[in-house]
Amino acid sequence: MFLCYTLPNLEVYPMLDENIKENEQTEVKEEAPVVEEQPVVEKSYDRVIEDARKELYKSYTMSRRVSNILMFVVVAAIVGIMFLVINNNQVLKIVGYSLAGALLVGMILYYVLTRKNFPNKTKDYVALVSKTVNVEIFKNQEFDEINSNPDEKLGLDDLIGDGVYQEATGVNSRNIVRGTYKKHHFLYAEAALTRPSTRKQQVPPLFVGKYISLPNDLKFDGRFVLVFKNPKDPLDLPNAVNDLAVLEDKDDFMVYGPEGSNYRDVINNKVVSQLKKLQIGGHLLNVNVVFWSGHSAAYISYDDTIMSVPFDKPLDKAGFDQSFKDILNCFNALTEE
Repeated sequence: MFLCYTLPNLEVYPMLDENIKENEQTEVKEEAPVVEEQPVVEKSYDRVIEDARKELYKSYTMSRRVSNILMFVVVAAIVGIMFLVINNNQVLKIVGYSLAGALLVGMILYYVLTRKNFPNKTKDYVALVSKTVNVEIFKNQEFDEINSNPDEKLGLDDLIGDGVYQEATGVNSRNIVRGTYKKHHFLYAEAALTRPSTRKQQVPPLFVGKYISLPNDLKFDGRFVLVFKNPKDPLDLPNAVNDLAVLEDKDDFMVYGPEGSNYRDVINNKVVSQLKKLQIGGHLLNVNVVFWSGHSAAYISYDDTIMSVPFDKPLDKAGFDQSFKDILNCFNALTEE
């Protein structure tokens, strides 16, 4: 289809020619193109950690390369200096001793200037990993008043007093966080309970994983310890329960408590049901939960994939995502009304 246009009679529009001339003389101002602002896409937590890991690993690789080159240079210099020192020429001996002194001073200066360089970068990287992971762990709206002190450490009494593990000689801890969940004040930390070891015999830790401690409103005597374990390969089992009786014993679940007591009369069934949602296996090795009158604590054992800060290979996102769900599950269980 074609559209037909009828040309207007110019005599009918006497001002048209003047308007055309005026328009031709008028400078046409072009408007600046509108640039739409692109939305800022936030990096996922694993991308943030991976970028930092690559940077640190690049720095480490460069540091190793420089050290190897310098070692070669030092060895070559020592050989040359020895040749000068053993020479019968007195002048060459003096030069040799002078170069030896200069080399020693140079090595000391290099050590002093660089000895804290990589450790400081590593410390900053570990702090970044902890901070980034914490954002994911505590992003639920029920968490409040979150406060983390990177310099705080747990004491041995903080964990031994729970009555889950004994014979520990030390505790290593990091990423200690305090806050509230559903208005309940809590303590969260990554911790390891170590046992005596020698160079000839390395003894594995009693516990390595995530630790959660909260108050409760329970009123009873003694304590109950609930154990969620891998039936094929049970690890990190409690060893401070000799004073307690076995109240329930299954392949994947055990309960310790005072002789003749019934833990179901004290602990809400919803708490146990919530904890039984945990899937023991894979990276999650074991979960021990202890209940005292007024205090509860969870020991969530993980393997090295979750507990080690990623360095030579990327973070296992699927494993970490599952650990976040495990931790939230424990928080929900321990705050169940």
